[in-house]
Amino acid sequence: MLVYGLYFGLTEGAAKALVADLTPSAQRGAAFGLYHAAVGLAALPASLLFGVFWAALGPQAAFSIGAGLALAAALVLLAVTRPGSPA
Repeated sequence: MLVYGLYFGLTEGAAKALVADLTPSAQRGAAFGLYHAAVGLAALPASLLFGVFWAALGPQAAFSIGAGLALAAALVLLAVTRPGSPA
C-alpha cells in the first residue's frame, strides 16, 4: 500500500497538470469534472475485467494485457496532442 500511495502521490499531480495544460482556461472546471467522471466510471469495469483475465488466464496474462492497453493509451495520447503547441 505504501508503494501504491507513493505512486499515486507522484502521478496524480502530473495528470491534473496535463488536463489543465490541454484545456482553455474558461473550460478547465468542466474539463476536471469530465476527467474525474471518466476515471471514476472506468475504474470499476477495468478492475472487474482485470479480475476476469486473472481468473481465466492467470496473473501474467492479466498484467500483460494491462501493459498493452497502457501502451495503446499512451500512443493515442501522443496522437491527439501536438508537442510544443500551446494549449
